[in-house]
Amino acid sequence: MKIHYTVADPSKNITLLVTSPTDRALRPQLGARLIPLVKDARQAAFLDRTDTGMRLETAGGELDACAIMAAAALTAQRAGAALGDVMTLPMEVPGLPEPVVCDVTAVQGVDLVTVTMPLPTRIETADLPVPGGSARYPVVSFPGVSHVIVPAGTVDRAAAREILAHWVSVLNVPAAGMLLWNEGTRALEPLVCRRAFGAAEWLPASADAAAAVAAWMTEKRRSALSLSVKMPGGTVAAVTRWEDRLLSLSVSGTVRLRRDDAVDLVF
Repeated sequence: MKIHYTVADPSKNITLLVTSPTDRALRPQLGARLIPLVKDARQAAFLDRTDTGMRLETAGGELDACAIMAAAALTAQRAGAALGDVMTLPMEVPGLPEPVVCDVTAVQGVDLVTVTMPLPTRIETADLPVPGGSARYPVVSFPGVSHVIVPAGTVDRAAAREILAHWVSVLNVPAAGMLLWNEGTRALEPLVCRRAFGAAEWLPASADAAAAVAAWMTEKRRSALSLSVKMPGGTVAAVTRWEDRLLSLSVSGTVRLRRDDAVDLVF
């Protein structure tokens, strides 16, 4: 099976965008085979053309805003976006009733992408198991992924992967994130575990993690928010609107399209 893909770099969260037609039932296996082939790759996602636009599905089935940004940048490039112009694109994502809207601005060597995110399905506080007992943390859920916001410095990093793998089972979700958040410095370290791939890993950046923190802070403060979230791979901006409730949520970041490639895989 010949698999064509593009290597994309949204804030160093290297994403492989598969553009070949593939059997959806094989996508978790394809993702697991592809990711180790590319240095520093963290995600594989599948970009399909539909009657109304484009559809993006991650290998693990979770919502991934960095992958959406990357797919929007690639779609705009292939549609011939001119430098400096803003191209607005709908992107279908499994689990969402409506496409997400992406605004792509092409500049020299990089694309600036803003994604209007779906609102969280839940923002709650949950008791979760930790070594020696349990702790209460905010949990922000999007389709397919729940992010747990943990104050930086309160969890043993050596134990974090095992803790998060357990939380995926407790929360019963395809993917979960442990977000080590320093509210004073606006610094975030995202650890993500996808059920389809098993092991948890530290990510250079996660745009949906930034969205989760912004949504939670907006609910907590009961006011709109503009937040620059600093992560090891770069900064993601998150903006919310509030009128007695969370009305909208968007994230913005940069994407570099590194190269196109192909590989033969045997199943």
